[in-house]
Amino acid sequence: MKKQILPLILMLSLLIGCGGIAIIPSPGSLGQINAQDLSITQVNEQVTVSAKVMDLEVRPYQMKQNICSFFLTVKNDRDQKIYLPAERFILSDSKGNQYRPVSPERIREIVADHDPYLIPYPYVGYYYEGDAERARIRNEFNSEVTYFPTKDPRNITLEALPAGKVEAHKQISGVIYFLTDLRTMEGFSLEGSAVLSKGVKSSDFIFPFSVVKK
Repeated sequence: MKKQILPLILMLSLLIGCGGIAIIPSPGSLGQINAQDLSITQVNEQVTVSAKVMDLEVRPYQMKQNICSFFLTVKNDRDQKIYLPAERFILSDSKGNQYRPVSPERIREIVADHDPYLIPYPYVGYYYEGDAERARIRNEFNSEVTYFPTKDPRNITLEALPAGKVEAHKQISGVIYFLTDLRTMEGFSLEGSAVLSKGVKSSDFIFPFSVVKK
């Protein structure tokens, strides 16, 4: 545990110094903490799940409700296939509020609603040069922009966690989305369980994170 805490303390100092806020795995987390990418990895019933915060803001501009995302990897070392779709995860904050994942299709719809000047698929671009220039200037001052307008919005679906079936001795990885702002929380946990067979589920995977503000 001491080997995990020391790198986290160093990383925490760097993150707070740079941005005034840091979201890190809670030092008391069960499982393995990776201080480099700030992920947590747990193993239950020969199923390995890793989780880390992907985006604090999937789409930073003009949003009435913030979208955040997590990147997950699910590895199945069992001899039978398992199921662990995004729907089996839940996000809980330290005040007891719970949030269900939002489908990537719905996230794409929400994001698209806030970009009225984008040319429809598959021709992604701007109707007016002035709009493209304003977007370029905004992006120069915000390094967290991941999707519109710097990235083809179809990637919201392409990068999402697959449907959830993991064949024996295989793994899947991808992103899950929530409508909430992690930066306003004191702490939170991402929880989920795999379906090992009909009527049988694994122990819960629990990934607690701390929100540290300057």
